[in-house]
Amino acid sequence: MRPIQVPIFTDRLIERLTALQISACLVSSNGVCSPVCDLRPIERMILGAPAFRSTVARLFEQLSERAGQPVKVWPGVYFVPLPSQRRRRSQSAAETQIPVAILCGQDLLDSEHMHLLCDQQKMDMTAALQQIDRTALLSPTEISRLALSLGWMKQDSVELDRRVAELQAMSQHLAESYEELSLMYKLSSNMMVNQTPDSFLGNACYELQQVVGLRWMVLQIADHQDNLCLLSGQVFNAGQMPTGKRALKQIGLQLIEELGQITEPVVLDDLSRLNIPGLDTLAHHLLVVPLVREGVPFGLIFGADKLDDSHISSIDSKLCSSLASTMSIFLQNAMLYEDMQSMFLGTLHALTSSIDAKDSYTHGHSERVALMSRNLAKAAGLDDFTCERIYVSGLVHDVGKIGVPESVLCKPGRLTFEEFELIKQHPEIGAKILQDIRQMHDLIPGVLYHHERWDGNGYPHGIAGNDIPLFGRVIGLADAFDAMSTNRTYRRALKHEDVMAEIQRCAGTQFDPELAKVFTELDFGPFFAMVQKHQAAFEEGVTTEDED
Repeated sequence: MRPIQVPIFTDRLIERLTALQISACLVSSNGVCSPVCDLRPIERMILGAPAFRSTVARLFEQLSERAGQPVKVWPGVYFVPLPSQRRRRSQSAAETQIPVAILCGQDLLDSEHMHLLCDQQKMDMTAALQQIDRTALLSPTEISRLALSLGWMKQDSVELDRRVAELQAMSQHLAESYEELSLMYKLSSNMMVNQTPDSFLGNACYELQQVVGLRWMVLQIADHQDNLCLLSGQVFNAGQMPTGKRALKQIGLQLIEELGQITEPVVLDDLSRLNIPGLDTLAHHLLVVPLVREGVPFGLIFGADKLDDSHISSIDSKLCSSLASTMSIFLQNAMLYEDMQSMFLGTLHALTSSIDAKDSYTHGHSERVALMSRNLAKAAGLDDFTCERIYVSGLVHDVGKIGVPESVLCKPGRLTFEEFELIKQHPEIGAKILQDIRQMHDLIPGVLYHHERWDGNGYPHGIAGNDIPLFGRVIGLADAFDAMSTNRTYRRALKHEDVMAEIQRCAGTQFDPELAKVFTELDFGPFFAMVQKHQAAFEEGVTTEDED
């Protein structure tokens, strides 16, 4: 914190001097005495007298060196310089002011200076003396003691006011720190890898604009940021926007170009100096904070004008800079998470493709089941995270077929009872494969229960209704739909309308009736596009093998 500046005369000190019926003033080096409280009539006459000012100017150095000690200016008129922790200066040392208390002694009444003052003011001496409160006149001993007490009182008063000011400054600092910590807590609470980065950045921009108190704020990611994928070039804004998003994005791009490779916050007061047309009409002051990753800027936060019309402070810049660092960390984590997810899903796709390849008729089956399972989950109103986990569960729902003989999987025509019993083992085999992978435990219900039926006549456990886990009910419906909609060794694909009729007929027996109702309202265009893609890939692979 900056050192606390306490006024030379505080309200507390003036109140105490008034209670003691002691006047005070600020003395300049030219002898001018500026009252800081009401003066008695005789004191006003004395301080205004040219001769008195001349004497004060001559004694100024002595006054500056004798804090807490009475200095006799005229007979019966004493100045007690009060200790001061600072001197108030304007342009030169000659304008230094010294705080003094004014004490009047009994010898003022008979002094030649009193007669001279009355003559200059053309006042009757007797009338002037009647204006003096004789009970307020002090003896030399009383003046010395009172001067010492005044020095101590001034020191105590200044120290007390300094501590009060420090306490107020600390309170303000704590309030500002609380706002910063509160914002950081909000943002860190939202820094979850399952939250979309664009949602996080939008919330961060809004929260920062509210805490800093700017009229508007923009968070912009630079174009051509390959590692940031869909975030590249995006603009987020909050507050009272002065123009459209497209215009703000253009301003942001120009700021990135104008300010080059800045890595620290800057406050711009003269916006006309920037070569950005129209910017000076949108803001008077602009705070610009770079977003930096590994020392390289990849975007900007910029906001304009405080709502309370105060100047954008270094505290505002520091807060924005802290947030920028937090966002950079979040984006780095999001990119790492995206890379891990891509690698994870790529591995699963490769695994499921190898399983599906065991049977040429089910080529792409797992990917299509995963797609339709996710679409059904979304249409049923499930949250994004659950929908994605259902998608992954759909990808691996047939992983247990690894343990089924290929001769059984690829057998043309109907299966024998024994062969079908082998097929019926694949849900439990799949569940056992996944049970040792902690990160995939929530996927197991889709793998284990996707062949259970709503009426309890399914396998492997014969459970019914809502006892079948949601993942199993969703994937089971998508699995049956794909089986009916594609060619198999024992029959050709059914017509789409026949498939829909069969799902409606089996709602409440084989399928969850509520999910079946939602399923029939889905858009099946993506499914049939994927069927064509898989069929084309399969035919191309067969042609390649024939050529070899």
